[in-house]
Amino acid sequence: MRPGLRPALILLAWGLFLALTLGPAVGLFAEAAGRLLAGAPEAWTALVPSARRAALLGRSLALSAGVALFAGLVGGLAALALLRRAARGRLSGAMRSVILAVLVLWVITPPYLHALAGMEAGNWLRGLGSAASPMPDLPGWLAALFAQGFALMPIAMIAAAIGFISVERDLVDSATLLRPGRGVFFRVVLPLAAPAILAGTGAVFVFSLLDYSTPSLFGVSSYAMEIVAEYSSSRAPWRAALIALPLIAIAALVIGAGLAALANGTPAHARALGRAFRFYRPLDTLRPPAMAALWLAAAYAGMILALLLASALLWRILPQLVWEVRQDLARTLLTAGLAGALALAPAALVAGSLAAPPRKPILRAAMWLGVLIPLAIPPSLTGVGYATFLACCAPDGVRTAGWVPALAQAARFLPLAVLLIYVQMRRVDPLLIDAARVLRPPGPARWWRIDLPLSAPGLIAAFGLVFCASIGELEVTMMTAAPGQGLLSMRVFNYLHYGVSETVAALGLVLAVIVWSVAAFGLWFARQRG
Repeated sequence: MRPGLRPALILLAWGLFLALTLGPAVGLFAEAAGRLLAGAPEAWTALVPSARRAALLGRSLALSAGVALFAGLVGGLAALALLRRAARGRLSGAMRSVILAVLVLWVITPPYLHALAGMEAGNWLRGLGSAASPMPDLPGWLAALFAQGFALMPIAMIAAAIGFISVERDLVDSATLLRPGRGVFFRVVLPLAAPAILAGTGAVFVFSLLDYSTPSLFGVSSYAMEIVAEYSSSRAPWRAALIALPLIAIAALVIGAGLAALANGTPAHARALGRAFRFYRPLDTLRPPAMAALWLAAAYAGMILALLLASALLWRILPQLVWEVRQDLARTLLTAGLAGALALAPAALVAGSLAAPPRKPILRAAMWLGVLIPLAIPPSLTGVGYATFLACCAPDGVRTAGWVPALAQAARFLPLAVLLIYVQMRRVDPLLIDAARVLRPPGPARWWRIDLPLSAPGLIAAFGLVFCASIGELEVTMMTAAPGQGLLSMRVFNYLHYGVSETVAALGLVLAVIVWSVAAFGLWFARQRG
């Protein structure tokens, strides 16, 4: 590889990354800033929240806080119960791998299946009543809280497990000698595990706050939906950007707080988790609530599986239904595959630059800020930005091109792909890289024989994540799909609004098999590569 080519490629990858993830929103904010500087009254009206918007923001914050609290509490207790059973030899190595795979498959399950599970649970509760004394319906906000909380619970569970595992066993043993009982957990273990737990809970809060599709299915208005409503009513995308500012500021603060908590956590978080697990010290604290949380999570997972298995009984209508949606299904799979392929190159180069960061702390902080700040942008605003760019600047052939939703979906999940590849690169033994530098093979040979095989698990995982997440993505897909070229997520979303649960369950079975097959292959490949 010629000198200067790699820095040029990295700069190109960073430019492409920032253009795809932040470019649409930055363009909208630039127009909004121009109108504010010009003193346009409608711009200042959009910037200052009205009483209705302020109340809506408060309700959205309360809902997301409830989702984060529910997922963090139940997920943390369930993780504690699982770790206790595993550390005492009640879970074999194969069973631990199965549980981890289940949590991964749980996370990438299309979100409308979780919404369908909530709706079917509500129907079942209503069926318990009688004509004389019918069971009351769950409030919409409570149903949305449970649907989002259960859907995002594995994030909090995995983060809590990492936090508990990372606590040094010597500290626990010393504290147990001085003060046995619950004080060890609440005064030693929980404070040391708190950075990882707070980071996971913060991620749940951000994902819940920026999502409008699940609350809308239960008749709950959210502030994220206000962005789409404003754009649809006024056709002024810059107003949608100004309305989105409070969400962006709050999400950015939560992400920054999570990073600060991890940065100030114990050094044990950087230790290999496999080695840390072998030295994990289980505690009997909170055993009954931890087991209750574990059984609650298992019951919900069983309900999802029961829904999908029950839809398999619709084998008479399933082939006809798949045939009716064959074009949407094929377009969905092609778009998701293209999104995963488009995300790989920039994600790999950006992750490589993070794995070998510059020496100046301010530059390292700026790089991490550039990767994570797109996660604070509401997907609906990203979709508005892409739709605005297509309407004003793109030729007709590009507006109706099938690859445009794939590009928007790749931009939506690029930060997560970067993080996955970065984690894989950090797991590579530095001695292998040093040996490669000593031998000094030619640039292409080193990339083909050393860099690519070592990074392959991360690349496969990143492609699988973008592919699986794009299948269920709705916000940017609705804004960028050309008329008459809808994807399956849009069709299922409409079905859920009309209450066609059997059709959604049947289509969910098809998509779940596809998504879980891709994720299972990625997990198997990563395990084969060590």
